[in-house]
Formats: sequence, structure tokens, C-alpha cells
Amino acid sequence: MKQTLPVSLGLLFTLPAAAQTVRPDTARIVGLNEVVVSANRIQGERKLDLPQQVDVLSARQIRLLNPGTTADALLNSGWVFVQKSQLGGGSPVIRGFEANKVLLVVDGVRLNNAIYRAGHLQNIITVDVNSLERTEVLNGAGAVMYGSDALGGVISLYTKQPRLADSTGFAVHTNNLLRYATAAREKTVHTDFTLGWRRWATFTSVTATDFDDLRKGRNGMDRFPGFGEVREYVKEQNGQDAVVPNANPNRQKFTGYRQLDVVQKVLFQPQVGVRHLLNLQLSTTSHIPRFDRLQTYRNGALRFAEWDYGPQQRLFASYQLELTRPSALYDVLRLTPAVQNIEESRLVRDFNNPRRDENTEKVRVLSANLDLFKDLQRHELRYGAEVTHNKVRSIGEGVNVYTGALTPIVTRYPNGATYATAGLYAAHRWEITDHLILSDGLRFSNVKVDADFAFDSPFNSVKQNSSSLDGNVGLVAMLPAGLRLSGLVATGFRNPNVDDLSRTFEQTAGTGQTLGTLIVPNPDLKPERVVNYEAELSENIENRLLLSVTGFYTTLRDALVIRPFTTPDGQTTTQYNGRTYQTLAPVNTNKARIYGVSGRAQVALPAHLRLDGSLTYTQGRDKTADVPLDHISPLYGRGALTYQLRRLMAEGSVLFNGRKTVAQYSPSGEDNLPQATPAGALGWYTLNLRTSYQLTPRWAVQAGLENILDRNYRVFASGISAPGRNLFVTVRFER
Repeated sequence: MKQTLPVSLGLLFTLPAAAQTVRPDTARIVGLNEVVVSANRIQGERKLDLPQQVDVLSARQIRLLNPGTTADALLNSGWVFVQKSQLGGGSPVIRGFEANKVLLVVDGVRLNNAIYRAGHLQNIITVDVNSLERTEVLNGAGAVMYGSDALGGVISLYTKQPRLADSTGFAVHTNNLLRYATAAREKTVHTDFTLGWRRWATFTSVTATDFDDLRKGRNGMDRFPGFGEVREYVKEQNGQDAVVPNANPNRQKFTGYRQLDVVQKVLFQPQVGVRHLLNLQLSTTSHIPRFDRLQTYRNGALRFAEWDYGPQQRLFASYQLELTRPSALYDVLRLTPAVQNIEESRLVRDFNNPRRDENTEKVRVLSANLDLFKDLQRHELRYGAEVTHNKVRSIGEGVNVYTGALTPIVTRYPNGATYATAGLYAAHRWEITDHLILSDGLRFSNVKVDADFAFDSPFNSVKQNSSSLDGNVGLVAMLPAGLRLSGLVATGFRNPNVDDLSRTFEQTAGTGQTLGTLIVPNPDLKPERVVNYEAELSENIENRLLLSVTGFYTTLRDALVIRPFTTPDGQTTTQYNGRTYQTLAPVNTNKARIYGVSGRAQVALPAHLRLDGSLTYTQGRDKTADVPLDHISPLYGRGALTYQLRRLMAEGSVLFNGRKTVAQYSPSGEDNLPQATPAGALGWYTLNLRTSYQLTPRWAVQAGLENILDRNYRVFASGISAPGRNLFVTVRFER
């Protein structure tokens, strides 16, 4: 929309533009007239016409939210649940699906690759939130337009575009910010600028962020005093590991990290209807400590001296050809070849062990997308194709931290594994009458996996070649008095990738009395498949009221879950890196179900006020084993009251989660029960106040106080406590 989503629940900060530009955006309720691109890949449609629930976060809203990372932007919107195992992370959950079951897309190119895992991912932070033009969240199966992985939904991230000059002259636009926040002593500097001529334009964006160790809250954990406190940590002293006391137990030691993000785009439009766009992106971090692992105890003592994600690097390059001169086959054609090079690593060393295990993964992804759009009066046709090819290089080395001597260790993945996909799709929209719209689509997908196991097991290799035919059909009915009713049935699938089929991973370390657990390869996995049903009823009175309620029900067949595993040679334990573990593996369960409801509301009030709210409830169960599914978030939502007048904006908000009892945790271990309280994940809420003031048409200052009550809480399935009271100040300049 041109304004807040039903789910945005109040926008936090002013724009670094003229105050009169900001005021309409925060005072009006545009409702369902927002144009959505991601639902059909190429040519936008109004949310009003779509049977699928789509939430949109615009560039203006992102500026107002002013978050530290893209994960924080989704979390603070109130309509996406986000899990964290460390400060440098953030794993979005949509309708009970997480990680490799949620598809991430950047500028039309899929980010999910061959080693996206099933647990929790931090890859979304590699997309700079300050460079985003908009973010669209498609809730529910998205296989027709996007193929594999879109079981829970699709998060489409669109970075800002170069802008041509309006005439034969020269145009310059720039945005800049400085931000400081106290909870993590965050320091962020950002600049972006566009240079535009009549046929050429460039866009450049650079963001550098420095996070220190995160301070958690002090209050609100009376039943479990001391929960989340870091009493001690490991530090090198005189060339030896030593356990030292933490002077401030609320400061979560070894959570800080640094990040640099660069985006460079070049646009060339030689003539009307022909556009060439070069898109380059680089994201790199320092080492990111895995906080929950560094606070893991074994036999009453801290187990690890080091547990870091090594520098996480994403290099992205794409070229896009766009033709908008109508022909017999299309009105719009977009061709997007792309290459990505991803590198990530894990650096692990036990306490007083001179050897540090270093597992490095490098993935090269080649892809190409062809998308076409044709308008046929009351019919619209979208069709196209996609191909991808992933090549995985996996390296394992043991490094003596004192001598530098190297020894080979087991690699995390097969070295040289490949994962390739191909798909053809067609989607159709028919405006039957002015009040009735039919949408339908079909996609054929093929996935190939070829991997030789690096792990010593009864299996030597895995080769898979699977196909899937997916479709959807939806209907939208415009009813009297601003009412709207929509319904959708859609199928989806996710093919096992290299991570599913061949990963070796220590899930728990065990103690002197119990065995740890080790996840081992299972080459017999089948694709996961879903059928998603959803219906939405909404009421939209422009500039006054927007209410919507969406119910969804998803059946999941052959779901991948982690279970105790017996290898073909009859073994239930495994020797790995010199230790004995209970053997686990991903397996297909016959049937599972997920259902829930979400509500959105915006109400314009007198005296320059607006009330916003969102609420999401989800339940999921493995019906075969009769146990809870993992990644099912508790009840969550957000409410806000916003005041906007001339240059001043103020907002008070509450962000909240319900409780998750121990009995509701999945037995798979993915919900991180050991990181919760003995009673499970407790319900929590935070009170937040944000203000902004437009000093001049070019300068703006923003300030706020998050978690005013300094509550101590930990989000469900997270391994790190949430920020305590957080004072932040931001200065913006735009011209």
C-alpha cells in the first residue's frame, strides 16, 4: 500500500524527507489498494484482487521502523515470528514453517540454496535493511510461482532502484543516517545515493554496523530468578583457557559482531520499453559468536572455549533485461540470469582443547529466470521458467591454536555435491465480473541431487531425481458495504536438499551420564508436500477502517522431522570425532497438519490518532507420531497508538507473545527446550515509545525507548535473551 499494512501496527519513525510527505503516509488507511509484485513475479496486482494473504512493508515504513537488521524489521512489524540463537541472526517463521521451508527471494532471485538447513537460519540478515525498497510476505504455499521450498510462504526483498533524470539534465538523490542504540551499544552508519541521467542511472548503498554484547532485561522473571544471566565465560589467560566471572551478568558475553553491506546498481535504458540493469550486492560479517553454544555446560562446566560462525559472506550479481513493448506473446518480458557465491563456516573448540575444528562451506549458485506477462482484457496471463544449479564445496580442518598444525576432520557436507532445479509455470487471472475474480496457476518442477557422503556410513552416495506438479485456484468476491471474501486452495512441495540428505551435525553434546545426539545422513528421503486452504473476510472503509480475519489449514505429507534412527547395519549409536552418540536422522512422517487464524486491524481516530493491531495463532501436530510439530510459534502480535501532526510523530506500542508449555514442544529438539525455562517459553510483552521530529525538509531526528519496563524474556525457541531497555537515537539527512 501507499501507507501502513493492516499488520504494520503503527510506524515508528519519520521520513528523512519533508514533513508534508510523511504526514499522509501515517494518517491515512489505504487498505487493500496496495500493489503487490511478488505474488505474480513480474506485473503487480492490487492486494484487493489476490486470494492469498500478502503483507507489505514499504521503504517508508522501513525508514520509520529504523531497525538494525532485516530480521528485526520483520519482528517489529508484528506479523512475522522471528527466532534467534545469537545476536547476529534471525529466523522468520510463517504459519508454522521455518528455515528451508520458507523461501527468501532478493530482487526476483531465490536465496535458498543447497545447504539451507531445517533448524534456524540467519541468512536474512545478509540483505541490508537500509537498502530495501519494500518487503512482501506471501503467507502460505507459493509453489506455482516459486517452486520448491515455499511451504510456509515467500519473503520477497526488493532493494532500491536507480532513477533516471526526468529530463535531459542530471539528478542526484541521497539518504544518510547515523544510529546509536544502548542495548547492544549499536553504532550504524549508512549512505546511499542515486545519480541519474536521461538514459543512465546508478544506485550505490553502503551500510556499516558495529554491535557490542547485548544486554538483556532485569525484571519479570520472578518464578525463575537469574534466568538468562551469564555468570561466567571462557577467556584466554596466559595462553590457557580460563573460566572468569562476568562483572555484569545481564550483559550476554560474546554476542557482538560487525557487518558491512554494499549494493551497486547500474541502469541503462537506450530507448523506451528496453531496460538493462546490473545488480551487484556484497554482504560480509566478522565472526558471529553462537551465544547459546558458548553457554552450554557439560558435567557442570562450560564446554566450549570457541563456537563462532566464521565470516558470513554473500556475493550476488545479476543482469536483468526488461522489455515492455507489447507483442503477440507478451506485454512485459523480464530475463534475469544471476550468480551467487556464498561462504559460511563454523569454528568450534572445546575448553582446554588445543584443536579448533573449522568447517567451511562454499556454495556457487547459477540461476536464470524468464517471466512474461500478457493482458487479454478481462484475462491476465503470467508464465515463465526458472533453472538453478548449486555446487557445494565443503572443507574440514582441525587447527592447533598454539602451533598452527592442520589435521583433516569430517566435513559437514559432501565435497562437490550438486543440487539443480528446473521449472515451468503459468498463472491466470480472470475478472469474471466487476465483483468476482478467479485466479489459477500450474507449475511443473524437477529437482536433481547428486552427493557422495563424506561421513563414514553404510551409504556411499545419494542420487535423486524427483518431479512435482503443483497448482492453485482462488476466488475473490467483492461484497456490498466494503466487505470482501476470498478463498484459496494451493499445493506446494520442498525437495530434500544437500543439507537434508547428507549433513552430519552434533545436535546435543550429552553429559557424563547420557549420550549426546548426532544427526546423520538419510538418503531415502522423499519431498515434503502440502495442501493449503485459506479464507479471508475483510472490511475496508477507505481512510477510516480496515479489518481482516484470515483462517488457514495446511495438511503436510511426508514431512521431514528428526527422529531416532537405525542404520541399515542395525546400529543406533554412532562414533563421530572420537565420541559415541545416539543416532538421529531426518525421516519422512506420513502426515501432519497445521492450522490457525490471523487478524489485522487499522482504525482512524479523531485528534490525529490511529490504532493498529495484529494477532496470529498457530497450531501444528505430527499426526503419525501424535506429537507436536516443531517451529510452531505461540500466539503473538502487536498493538500501537500513533499520533501524527505536522513535524511531530509519537507512537506507543506493545509487542507480545503467548506461552508455550513444555508439553507443546516438539520432541525433535529443534524448539531448543534446554534454552527455555523449566516451564517452557513464558508469555511476555514489551511497552515501547517512539518519537520523531522533522527539523527541516532535509534533517530529521528520531528517538525512542524500547522495552520500557526492562523485562527479562526469551522468545520461543531462541537461544539468546531479548534486548533489555533500549534507548536509541537516529539522525537522518536526505536531499
